[in-house]
Amino acid sequence: MSLVIKEKQKEHYPIPAEGMYNAVCVDVVDIGTVETPWGPKEKISIMFELAAEDEKENRYIVGKRFTKSLNERSNLYEFLTKWRNRKFKPAELKNGFDLESLIGVSAIVYISHNETEERTYANIQSILPPEKNDDGQPGWFNTRPSGQYTRVIERENYQEPEEYAEAQN
Repeated sequence: MSLVIKEKQKEHYPIPAEGMYNAVCVDVVDIGTVETPWGPKEKISIMFELAAEDEKENRYIVGKRFTKSLNERSNLYEFLTKWRNRKFKPAELKNGFDLESLIGVSAIVYISHNETEERTYANIQSILPPEKNDDGQPGWFNTRPSGQYTRVIERENYQEPEEYAEAQN
């Protein structure tokens, strides 16, 4: 009798083709403290639902991970500045910026692919503010969530950020 053990395959979700997409922010996930080559860093993920659908008529979900910092040289600061089409005012930074306020806000994202031996990943390469409405104002709510996405904190198997970070290490 032989015993054959195979690696359990992770479920891979369909990914969108490379290109520009209308999108809407559907979640901001506090990942907690993650060990990085530069030491432990607090991380978040900003999740977007694209207006495009896969073959099962489900909208694509893509996310981008950041260190939780609004220092002017941080990737998160640069990303949010491009999305909002303006820099942060000193008062916004002093009083703190509520990342949850991003949920429901539209954007245009550029998706690129990163291929590994195991699979292909869809990455948010860049972000732009949403297209303007007929009145010339930014269309912050042009793209609406479909209702198919369940926020991470509302999921049955939700783990607090510290538990999630431990499970990833």
